[in-house]
Amino acid sequence: MKRLLSLTLLILLSASYASAQVVTERCWHLDKMQFLDHRQDFWRSHKIFTTSAKPLSGPGGLYSITEGQYGFGLYIIEPPFAQFVTGATTAFGWRFGSGFALGGGTGYLKYNDGYTVPLYADMRYFMGRQRVRFFVAMPAGFLLNFNDFRNYSKVFANPSLGLTVPVMKYTDLSFSVGLMTQIDREIFDDPSFDGPWHDSFINLKLGLLFGW
Repeated sequence: MKRLLSLTLLILLSASYASAQVVTERCWHLDKMQFLDHRQDFWRSHKIFTTSAKPLSGPGGLYSITEGQYGFGLYIIEPPFAQFVTGATTAFGWRFGSGFALGGGTGYLKYNDGYTVPLYADMRYFMGRQRVRFFVAMPAGFLLNFNDFRNYSKVFANPSLGLTVPVMKYTDLSFSVGLMTQIDREIFDDPSFDGPWHDSFINLKLGLLFGW
């Protein structure tokens, strides 16, 4: 009789332990699934900051960027072409998978005393693969004036820092701030040239970046 009671008690204890273990495993599995769901919901709600796939951060391809800009002169602003600059430019080129992009562009720039037509190389580096990306850019080239090519044509460089924000498929909004410096070509032709030989501007650019 004692053996029967002992055996019955042992069976009941074993069954209770097994049942508790199954419940524990189910609870742990349920908690894990809820945690994963919450984590996915969190990243969905913060999608703009994730490293999710994005058309413009693929292996590379063609790109085009059109920007409007305004710049105000620094330090010496009395000479022609030194007080302000405003206009629009368009560049077209190739994006490499590493984030580097290289192209060429042109446009139209209006100054307080005239105009120039930029003809330049467009060099950019996009950082990271997230949806909102920072970039550094270095447009550099020639500023051509066809009214007085010799005296008013210049060379320039415009290092800048900016960011891109996706607005639709294959299209990003681009914003950047830079320092544009233009140099009179007279200093290359005439070593005795003693006039103001360069002008600098803080310029703001807003545009659209297209990628294929």
